Amino acid sequence: MVLQRDVQGRVYKFKSRSECLGLGMLTLDVTDVVRSHMVLVLGIVPGKLDYVKVMTITSTRKDQSEYVPISPTPKKGFAIQLRLRDYPGWYHGDAGLFFTTLRKNSYLKIDSSYEVPIQMLVEEPDCLGNPLMIWPKNRGGLGELRDHVQRRDLIRKKEKQREVEDGV
Repeated sequence: MVLQRDVQGRVYKFKSRSECLGLGMLTLDVTDVVRSHMVLVLGIVPGKLDYVKVMTITSTRKDQSEYVPISPTPKKGFAIQLRLRDYPGWYHGDAGLFFTTLRKNSYLKIDSSYEVPIQMLVEEPDCLGNPLMIWPKNRGGLGELRDHVQRRDLIRKKEKQREVEDGV
């Protein structure tokens, strides 16, 4: 059984389709386009054993309102920016923080999410082997992302209600 604290906020990539089929996992719900991207695990799916909810990470964006930049991608024009967790390390005998970044300027695509078994995913480490993960709290963390998505959904719901009221 997968625990929330073990997967939430971590960056993964999908195992190959043949590897998933070899493990007896059906991969019908996830398109090849989604499988080609890294994903951010938002948390476990209640009521589904070993399933996690994920959103894709991409280096290109089509609609600014549906994406959230991941640091160091510039925040300009976006409401929030996610931050990857930094790790302590040694450099020339001195302790310091290693600033974790993704290979390309990246954005989290927040307009859709997917529920997948954790066994379909493999954790994506940084160049030093540390897990790539978003801060669970604080500015640029999962809490801020959750609030942003909930506000966006609430605004969309109100807009739909206005359209229905105006159309009647």
